[in-house]
Amino acid sequence: MKLLRTLFHLLGIIILAPLLVFGLLNLIFLWFYISAPVYKFSEPSPFSGPQFVNPYSGMNPDHWRKYNFQVQSKAWWGITDGRLNSNALIDSMYSLLEYDYVATSDYQKINRHRENEAVFIPTYEHGYSIRKTHQVCIGAEKVMWRDYPYKQTISHKQHILDLLRPDNRIIALAHPLLLDGYLPEDLRYLSGYNLIEVLNNMRISTAHWDTALSNGHLAYILANDDAHDVSNSNEVGRRFTMINAAGTDRELILSSLEKGNAYGFDFFRVDDEPWPDKIVRSRSIPHLTSATLDSNRFTVSFSKPFSKLSFIGQHGRVLASANDYHEASYSITTADTYVRTEVIFYDSSAIYLNPVTRSQNGDPASGRLAEIDHRATLVFRATAAGISILLIITVIFIKRLRKKNVR
Repeated sequence: MKLLRTLFHLLGIIILAPLLVFGLLNLIFLWFYISAPVYKFSEPSPFSGPQFVNPYSGMNPDHWRKYNFQVQSKAWWGITDGRLNSNALIDSMYSLLEYDYVATSDYQKINRHRENEAVFIPTYEHGYSIRKTHQVCIGAEKVMWRDYPYKQTISHKQHILDLLRPDNRIIALAHPLLLDGYLPEDLRYLSGYNLIEVLNNMRISTAHWDTALSNGHLAYILANDDAHDVSNSNEVGRRFTMINAAGTDRELILSSLEKGNAYGFDFFRVDDEPWPDKIVRSRSIPHLTSATLDSNRFTVSFSKPFSKLSFIGQHGRVLASANDYHEASYSITTADTYVRTEVIFYDSSAIYLNPVTRSQNGDPASGRLAEIDHRATLVFRATAAGISILLIITVIFIKRLRKKNVR
């Protein structure tokens, strides 16, 4: 009988412990929501000015580096997705595909693998919201734990970006299209980030990118596998970022990313392709050889002939296209606020170039539209606190009433 009671007690602990933890977490989350500021946003305006910013002005065609900033390893005792990947396995699989570096972006954790090497870039994936409103934090100094796990308004999204800003060199909006973590409409107003993960194994978010650019937010591209099982050839070497830098030291790479001297590559996926075949194909990918701006004439060329090239501008509109050549030009008109380039090659792989943007003085500029609305914030916090207190009082009253009725 004593053994049976002990077993019942243990069973109760096993059942109640997760409930208590869940309840405690939700109290913390409730505080996050109650203390959240409310923002007001000015109306956006497109890039303008007589000059242009060409992110490839200092490009060297012999200095392309192959990078990935999204892959998960086994972390948090294997609770998070990525439990099949070890640091050694990640290094091994990506080295076969001749990557210069892979920054492991564990959830809410900076992976310190190779931290004593010059190539090391501390990176993690921030966020645990249900709708996958995540951020890739590159050049991270520490992990931030605050998030809004349930419903996120645009104020919540802006607040997270503002909180991340001081401790991260580069912030990228992760897979915006996945579960509508970010809506295209959000990108009209949000600021405080550097990159958009336009190419991700699970989604391509060009609509979000064009919305940001069309509304004067200078955001450059990031392309990643976001692999959770690196032994699966379908997940690895699919989408990556090519960075133009003289070497692989962290500062050189981060500086090029910030300046937009990089592009996204979509390597055509052959389902369940044998590794030897994928390795051979990956060694002959095309690359950008020049992207020059002569007055208002933008010219790009590639190491291999393309099947189709498109110059894209305001609101994602195709401005001009070219076929079956290795070079193309476009004369930027007075109506064009930015011009970016998409190129499809004969093997169906694609390159997505960063945009040339208009500027008042020749320097990159991205406006901030967000400002904390102190009056609305005060009203919201007072209302939320009042409702919370009322609910607590109601629960206490109901419990006491039940006890009284039992007696």
